[in-house]
Amino acid sequence: MKIRGNKPSAIGRGEGRGIVPKKSVSTIFTGELKRQEESLLDNERQALEELRERLLDAGDKLEKDPTIANLSEFRRMIGAFAKKATSMAYRIDTLQSDYGGRPLDIVTVIDREVDELYHLVMQGQRARIQIAAKISSIKGLIVKLSA
Repeated sequence: MKIRGNKPSAIGRGEGRGIVPKKSVSTIFTGELKRQEESLLDNERQALEELRERLLDAGDKLEKDPTIANLSEFRRMIGAFAKKATSMAYRIDTLQSDYGGRPLDIVTVIDREVDELYHLVMQGQRARIQIAAKISSIKGLIVKLSA
């Protein structure tokens, strides 16, 4: 008894059962992964931009009114901005030596745009950082004198 006709069965190939060929699944998955990575990167960059704006505002307040409250806000904002920017711009890999020597840390720039933004903001904030350092040293002197 002959079960097959002239045409091979589509059951073995997965046709008609909603099965997507492997190559198509791979491109769909890769496309979705790239889309989600871009969306995450856009959100991260937007958060970094908001931190930059808040840092600039805190710096302006510190220049206009160099008080301890404005100093602490500026220091908090510059720390938050630096932490966020460095986590986005750099990757650190540690290599262990085969001979038991000291491990080596390799820093790789993974986002050149964020790296450039980080350096530009830090150069722009240099005078304000110096103001913050002077206020901190004066505050330290006052504490030492009053103690």
